[in-house]
Amino acid sequence: MLDREAISRVARLLKPEDFYLEAHRKIYEAILALEEAGQPVDLLTVTNYLQEKKLLELAGGVTYVASLASIVPTTANVEYYARIIEEKAILRQLIGVAERIAGLGYEGSEDVERLIDEAERMILELGARRNTGLFLSIKEILQQIFEYIEERYRNRGTVSGIASGFTDLDRLLCGFQPGDLIIIAGRPAMGKTSLGLTIAQQVALQSQIPVAVFSLEMSRAQLVQRMLCAEAMVDQQKVRSGYLTPEDWARLTRAAARLAKAPLYIDDTAILSPRQLRAKARRLQVEKGLGLILVDYLQLMQGNRRAENRQQEIAEISRSLKGVAKDLNVPLVALAQLSRSVEQRQDKRPIMSDLRESGCLAGETLVQLASGHRVPIKDLVREKQPVKVMALNEITWKLEPAAVSKVWCTGVKPVFRLCTQLGREVRATANHKFRTLEGWKCLGELQPGEFIALPRSLEGLSIAGPSMSASEAALLGHLLGDGCTLPRHAIQYTTKERQLAEIVMDLINDLFKEKVFPRVERQRDWWQVFLASTTQLTHGTRSPVAQWMDSLGVWGYRSYEKRVPKKLFTQPPEIIGHFLRHLWVTDGTLGVFGRKKPRAIISYATSSKQMALDIQHLLMRFGIVAKVNRVPQPGKGRDQWHVVISGKPDIMCFIQQIGCLEAKKSRLQEILDFYSKRDHITNKDVIPATVWYSIVEPARQLIGLSQRAMQAALGVQYCGSTLYKSNLSRTRAFRVGQIVQSELLIRLSQSDVFWDRVVSIEPDGIEEVYDLEVPGHHNFVAADIIVHNSLEQDADVVMFIYRDEYYRPDTEKRGIAEIIVAKQRNGPTGLVELAFLKEFTRFMNLAKEEVPGGPQ
Repeated sequence: MLDREAISRVARLLKPEDFYLEAHRKIYEAILALEEAGQPVDLLTVTNYLQEKKLLELAGGVTYVASLASIVPTTANVEYYARIIEEKAILRQLIGVAERIAGLGYEGSEDVERLIDEAERMILELGARRNTGLFLSIKEILQQIFEYIEERYRNRGTVSGIASGFTDLDRLLCGFQPGDLIIIAGRPAMGKTSLGLTIAQQVALQSQIPVAVFSLEMSRAQLVQRMLCAEAMVDQQKVRSGYLTPEDWARLTRAAARLAKAPLYIDDTAILSPRQLRAKARRLQVEKGLGLILVDYLQLMQGNRRAENRQQEIAEISRSLKGVAKDLNVPLVALAQLSRSVEQRQDKRPIMSDLRESGCLAGETLVQLASGHRVPIKDLVREKQPVKVMALNEITWKLEPAAVSKVWCTGVKPVFRLCTQLGREVRATANHKFRTLEGWKCLGELQPGEFIALPRSLEGLSIAGPSMSASEAALLGHLLGDGCTLPRHAIQYTTKERQLAEIVMDLINDLFKEKVFPRVERQRDWWQVFLASTTQLTHGTRSPVAQWMDSLGVWGYRSYEKRVPKKLFTQPPEIIGHFLRHLWVTDGTLGVFGRKKPRAIISYATSSKQMALDIQHLLMRFGIVAKVNRVPQPGKGRDQWHVVISGKPDIMCFIQQIGCLEAKKSRLQEILDFYSKRDHITNKDVIPATVWYSIVEPARQLIGLSQRAMQAALGVQYCGSTLYKSNLSRTRAFRVGQIVQSELLIRLSQSDVFWDRVVSIEPDGIEEVYDLEVPGHHNFVAADIIVHNSLEQDADVVMFIYRDEYYRPDTEKRGIAEIIVAKQRNGPTGLVELAFLKEFTRFMNLAKEEVPGGPQ
């Protein structure tokens, strides 16, 4: 209250709860509030603020507040005073934590590990307060950098980090740097554990740096036996069989003596989380010191918390390990298993995408952006501006905009074409994941008949506003449906309805005024509308209609090449509805069909597959789920593609939100009359039957409700588990969710997801593929299907092991391993060759001049 600048020096140190007296807390809160509001902080403003908030009495009154300001001699030492308060607050918190830990001890819980973990967490959280980062000026940071540069200059040529013991690798990496996460990855039998243990041995023996080895796969005894044989250069098979020579005994004895002096510490806990690893490593660092951590191997670890799927759990583990390395300021080497995608390529050398547990999409796959645009995933690689896609929130089960952090090409891989019952298709690698009711599942694991998640509605897009007029949308619908817009042909529109011909003429006059003269001719049963330009056409002058359609990207397409222009996808629903309403009068069908089993159907026919898929997509903007059918035309011409809308909810949605022109009104009335006499029964829009066992049964058992009581509440005759064989309509799922009190089932019944059956999965070539990352959601909509994303690797260094002799026994590189440094955050990438002594499970520096006879 005496010096306004003092608050900025204190606020970073103190929080209101650090004050012991309630009065002091209230006064400090008032000071912070005034400072945040940009108001002056003095005795008068503070007391006025407290009075307005009716806190003045709690703060001790005006006299007490004034006395505080009068007893401080100077503000020069304000930070020192703040430190005193902070330390006293921490001591009080320490007492509180100690009491809570004592309370945990008296709980008598059988889960002792949980109690220990909770106690450690409380202590670490308390300690974290004293390590909160502060701003440093660039001058201070530059001083540190130059000190480092000078030190490297004085010791040029030496390794700046911890030497691995491999000369060429240390030259490339400059050693393992403190705080770095280093991933060593490879397929099984490549020698991951051997390389990791060799590095650990060499660091501990040659540099006498303490190393912690966490082995989740092998026991302590197995690990030490392996290290002993490698150090002694004795074949492990001899040790296991017992056929040892005197020389072997001598080597083993000398190796054991060397290893006994090495600061190597081994933990073989089979189930280990990053939090447990951090606690153990921290204790070791305090007791013995710590210079390097080795984890064998990453995929065997358990996440700190439950994740939606294994991919997210591995990503969380990787991030946590990076945090461990940074917090303890030591390099952490984690071994990792590569995905099977390596085996599917001709060149078996690993690449970065093999380390991720998700797959990739073909370059032409259309990604749904939140703006309404649909962009091929390969084009997003070059996108410089931030991009938002539509992604599924797996808590609310609603689609919502989500930011993309990175898009990249993942190499050339085999792809497969997946087709669903609705006619949606996507081309992806075998390990790309799709959402099933039970979780994310790789394409290679899916079977025809299984249900996967598709977007049922795209009503949540962030559309900026109309950039097309209603007249443009209407004319576009007519010309894409029954127009001829080829370069070497008169621009014309053909219809059997005089009324439609007049509508097109009116639209032309509205849009192009006197620039185009529409002329109508009757030819047999058809009306032809010719759209002639009123100015002479030359090389530099084009028809206004041609120019307009060319600007939309739909000029010059034959009937089987037609497509909806990209611009239309970014329009609001009213413009899209106007387009569809006019399109449907060209080649659309509405009505009730069938005598024995009459059905109401709304459909549109086209010879362009892309046009059919575009229309199917546009219908989703209204929450309408349509099916695309291929209809062969043997002996008649090209196959037709029908966009079919069936089922009362979708048909009524079409009628109410899109409707039709006067020419089709009578057929529309047929449908309304048909549905007025019938209840809706669906077998299309359902939640898969597996929901009974995955969600309904656990929820029912949780509330202690019997199957008989549940089925009675549902209004069905008791039939035991037979009921569980049937899929659930969304309406029934909602009722069941209420009966068993399952919020998850209720959200599923009201979700933006349509569950569609997989019809086929077929190989479809080898090509360049891509993926993107959506932090938080970890999925996105592509090809009108909900697909998983990739997660970028958190490691500072990524190395792959490749041994050619594993795949080609007759190779010239027998006994040689390639260490591929595929990523180094602060340095170059490259390749290093090491000798691999298989019988000793040991890696060594390669004496290159002696390679012709094999590694020495």
